[in-house]
Amino acid sequence: MFRWIALVLCSCVFAVSGCGDAQAPAPDAAPTDSRVPDDNVFSSQVQALEKAQGVQKTLDEALARQRESIEQQGE
Repeated sequence: MFRWIALVLCSCVFAVSGCGDAQAPAPDAAPTDSRVPDDNVFSSQVQALEKAQGVQKTLDEALARQRESIEQQGE
C-alpha cells in the first residue's frame, strides 16, 4: 500500500513540476539572422549552409546577368 501512495505522490510531483513556465529570453538580447542559437551543436553547420545559400544566390544573379547580356548580343 505504501508503494502505491509513494508512486502516486511522485507522479503528481513530476507532473506538476513539468508544467512550469518556460524561461523567456532576455529583452535586451540582440536578434540574430541564424535559425539556430550559437551554443547549439549544429550552429557551425547551419552557418555554413546559410553562407552556401548566399553564394548560390550570388551565382544565380550572375548567371541571369550573363544570359541577359548574351540575349542582347544575339539581337
